Formats: sequence, structure tokens, C-alpha cells
Amino acid sequence: MRLAGLALALLLALPARVRSEEPPTNLDLVVAAVERAADDALAKAPELAPRSAGAVVVAPQAPHAANWVLDHVLSERLLARGFAVTLDSTSTTRGSARLAYRILDLGVSGRSGLGGSTVERRARASLAFSLSRGDSLQWQQESGAVLRDRVPRNRLELLGNAAYPFTKAELEERSFGRFVEPFIVSTVLGGLIYLFFANR
Repeated sequence: MRLAGLALALLLALPARVRSEEPPTNLDLVVAAVERAADDALAKAPELAPRSAGAVVVAPQAPHAANWVLDHVLSERLLARGFAVTLDSTSTTRGSARLAYRILDLGVSGRSGLGGSTVERRARASLAFSLSRGDSLQWQQESGAVLRDRVPRNRLELLGNAAYPFTKAELEERSFGRFVEPFIVSTVLGGLIYLFFANR
């Protein structure tokens, strides 16, 4: 009897624990997509210069609201490999390596079915990288990543962050009209073909 009571208590506690787990925010998902795209690109990059050659400059090629995410991710990856890193291109020595990046596409979107209670959330990151030393371009690479998960529909807006516009989820809803319209067009077209051949 005591064992059955313990098993029942465990069964009741499990769903509550599962329900209490929060989905990652849109910013978390975007950062994870950026990390995956950056890791894929850096895996294909040539070996950087000897570590004694000065700090590697990490710099954006164009302004973007999410440049700070790339600055952080790339700096973290290079520091882990033992390189000195700077974000200030004016404080480098002649011949320092420069890792430049450009955000081509970055954002979050969601897709919901008819009357669905969950949304398929999709974070996408499309990035371009280049490595140069002085005036010499040594490497270029485009890399992208897409991460998907499912979240409750009523939580989608809460998972965004107004301070970071690239985390606002664009919701694409499948409307009933998408299913009805082809049926109506097929029916009308079939009726016209029938009338054409019936009157001959």
C-alpha cells in the first residue's frame, strides 16, 4: 500500500515538473542559431596566424541591431582557441588578422495550424564571414542555421523582447481559405468543362 502511494505521488509530481519547464526565449533561440552558423563557418576557416601576431580584430561589415551577438559569439570562440581578441579596429598592429562578419538574415518566425494551440517556432541565422590580413583577403564563407521547436501559442509574444526587434516572432497562420479556394476553383473549372462538352 505504501509503495502504491509513493508511485502515485511520483506520477502526480512528474506532469507538474514538465509543465514548469519554460521554453527558451526567442533571443535564446536566435543566439543558438548564430552559434551554430558561426561554428560551422569557423570549422571551415583556415588556421589563423600565430598567436604572437597580435590580437584578432572582430568587426561588423554593416550596422545591425544584433551585431553585439556576433561580437560576443566570435570573441568567445576565438578566446577559447587561445587568441587575443579586440573589437576596436583602431588599436591593432599592422598585419593583424581581421575577422569580419555581416548579418544577412536573422529573425524568428512561427507557423500555426488551423485553431492549433501550439506554434512551430523557427529561428534563422544567415551570416557572411571574411578573414583578411592587411589588404589580403584570405577566406570568405557564408553560413546559415535554422532551429525549430514548438511553443504554446499564447506564450509566443511573451518569449520575444521589445528591446531586440530581431526577436519579434512573425506569425504565419494557415487560414481556412487556403484549403477552400482550390476546391472552389476546381469545382468551377470542372463545371465549365462539363458545360462546354455537354453543349456540343
